[in-house]
Amino acid sequence: MIYCSTMSPFRLGIGFVCLISGLAAQEPVSYARQIQPLLRRHCIGCHQPQSKQADLLLTSHAEFQKGGRKGAGFLPGKPDESLVIQYVAGKIEPRMPFGGKPLAEEEIELFRRWIREGARNDGGAAVETAAELKPVAYATAPPVTTFTFAPNGKSMAVAGYREILLVDAEGNLQARLPGLSKRLHSLSFTPDGKTLVAVGGDPARFGEVQIWDVEARRQKHSVVVGNDTLFGGALSPDGKLLACGSPDKSIRIFDVATGKEIRRMDHHEDWVMGTVWGVDGKRLVSVGRDRAAKVSEVSTGRFIENVNLLRDSLTAVARHPKRDWIAIGGAERIPYLYRMDRPRAMRIADDSTLIRKFEKQDGPILAMAVSPDGTRVAVAGEIGPVRIYDAETGDLKASCTGHEGGAYAVEFSPDGTLLAVGGYDGTMRLYEAGGKLARAFVAAPITAAKRD
Repeated sequence: MIYCSTMSPFRLGIGFVCLISGLAAQEPVSYARQIQPLLRRHCIGCHQPQSKQADLLLTSHAEFQKGGRKGAGFLPGKPDESLVIQYVAGKIEPRMPFGGKPLAEEEIELFRRWIREGARNDGGAAVETAAELKPVAYATAPPVTTFTFAPNGKSMAVAGYREILLVDAEGNLQARLPGLSKRLHSLSFTPDGKTLVAVGGDPARFGEVQIWDVEARRQKHSVVVGNDTLFGGALSPDGKLLACGSPDKSIRIFDVATGKEIRRMDHHEDWVMGTVWGVDGKRLVSVGRDRAAKVSEVSTGRFIENVNLLRDSLTAVARHPKRDWIAIGGAERIPYLYRMDRPRAMRIADDSTLIRKFEKQDGPILAMAVSPDGTRVAVAGEIGPVRIYDAETGDLKASCTGHEGGAYAVEFSPDGTLLAVGGYDGTMRLYEAGGKLARAFVAAPITAAKRD
């Protein structure tokens, strides 16, 4: 029992508070509520069935205790002798999480207390992994939150619920790649088409980067990051680095080969919704709810400047394929085309980087794309048709209609002959240059409901 040395009624009240606080501080650490979330956030990406580095699995209490090649993960009642403490505290090299930010001292202390108290499992079920997920049975088409063409244009990757659907050019299902993330916000193939990178997560739980071997249909890395879903993934021109945005206001850079986070940049003041690389891969433009399109130097993480005049929150960004020009849009409903390089010294309220302002859309802008030859800009939003504009003049060239609800993603085919649109109604639609619908399909396999 904890006492405070008090005599007066006032001090007796203080003593009571001290007693209650002391008892609360002794509440046992929960494996399910405190330890598992730390493992999911910092460790599961490297220690799950798909990777199982050092033969260590951290997807269940039993596997955690069993440990890997170095021995048991923990020894109940003996925190200082437990391998997990020695690794996360840096007493054994390499310090864990490998290649990531070291755990905060209070997080390490949670592990210590939990082990000291007996390392009990208070009901935490095994952490679900992609290898254990069963295929989703769809009763209706799920919204298409993102998709992308393979570099050869002969296939596409389309986001489903907790999976990626690989389809051929006609929309015929070729493979299903299950993952942890309930929702994906970007898909990208490396230039050789051999690797597919997905960015998403589970809202209010975790963000995730998935890296897939396309030919083997095998997940190479699952990197769990933060406490909320990730946005706006973009591969560097050589396909070696991935950039993405986060609700924690950060821009994160990952090495595609290893899956390791190699840089974090905290230049924004609100959620980061999209990223694109400069032509040479040395600079990055990120857009967010803070209204800014920010240019950063990738090698150092240094913030260079804002490209745009601040107006309203931004959700979409796309880059010209051959020039350092970027198209941006968001809540203001007006698409803009900017150059990344300022023609003169920056001044107050300077918009000298603006190349072109397009017409106002029917609703907030959700996605944009620039054609492979750089001559057209496509704009998609919450309401109305997907519009295609002439990049040089700003003239409207075509309106693509037929979708119900918002259009969440747009992309030109690699040869530039088609514009693909996906969104709320779950149907992929491919349009010709003039806006005529060429074909439509649902990538997800629909299971017909039985009727009486």
